[in-house]
Amino acid sequence: MKKLLKPTGVFLFLLIMTLIAGCAGTRQQEDTLQFVSIDEELSLGKKLTEQAAKQLHLIRNPEMTQFFDKIAREIGAQSDWSGLDYKVYIVNEPDLDHFSLPGGSIYIFRGLIEIADNASEVAMIIAHEVAHLAARDAVQRVAKKYTYAFAAQVVVGDIPEIAHQIISSLYSSGSILDYPEDSEYFADQRSIKYAWKANYDPEGLLEILEKLRDAEETDPKLVALLLTTHPPTSNRYKRVKMELAQTPRKSTLRKDLPEFQHIKEILQKTPH
Repeated sequence: MKKLLKPTGVFLFLLIMTLIAGCAGTRQQEDTLQFVSIDEELSLGKKLTEQAAKQLHLIRNPEMTQFFDKIAREIGAQSDWSGLDYKVYIVNEPDLDHFSLPGGSIYIFRGLIEIADNASEVAMIIAHEVAHLAARDAVQRVAKKYTYAFAAQVVVGDIPEIAHQIISSLYSSGSILDYPEDSEYFADQRSIKYAWKANYDPEGLLEILEKLRDAEETDPKLVALLLTTHPPTSNRYKRVKMELAQTPRKSTLRKDLPEFQHIKEILQKTPH
């Protein structure tokens, strides 16, 4: 993960600060989301996804991609932004981590898939990120960070270094993934609703959180990135458990998918 944590140059920092100062004007930053259109968000997302492909070590396997994209589409169709094209990318790193970028791109680290016992656990991670995307959480962070005048089609197009800087600083303080805790809890809550409607067993979220909580004690470095952008797992676990207690069961909920173990076998054979 050195590429993600690589510091940006002073020149780039000054360039961005100058851009912000020039764009800020006299308006306040409240309700910044209204100043970023859907088209601008999708344009920004495309450029960030392109930049992520350059900076991250991604696994490019069509069978794996199709499997996880299908889950994302099914859950996304039940979300509050059902028309967004949700895509899943697998980061070839052992970390137990996940994130998403504006425009529908979801990133899951291979370590998270490797510890999952069934498809519903990974489906719930995807559902959590779908919830962030449906709420436009990431682009709202971008809008606040770069002021209301940030327009993906203009700013990132004219100064592509900004897309590079955004991806390079994903795990630094104040990044576009640095959501308020309430946003993370809300994403967990919404993920349960979306997955339930898509007939994925939302109990998978409790199961994967239990694994993450255990990892905090046994191998903290594996969850170091996750905990820079998410609340303590024990807090999330308690809230999710209460939410699930109020979620009705139904016979159509899927705990696993027959292809999942095959996907894990493909992953096992994929070099790190």
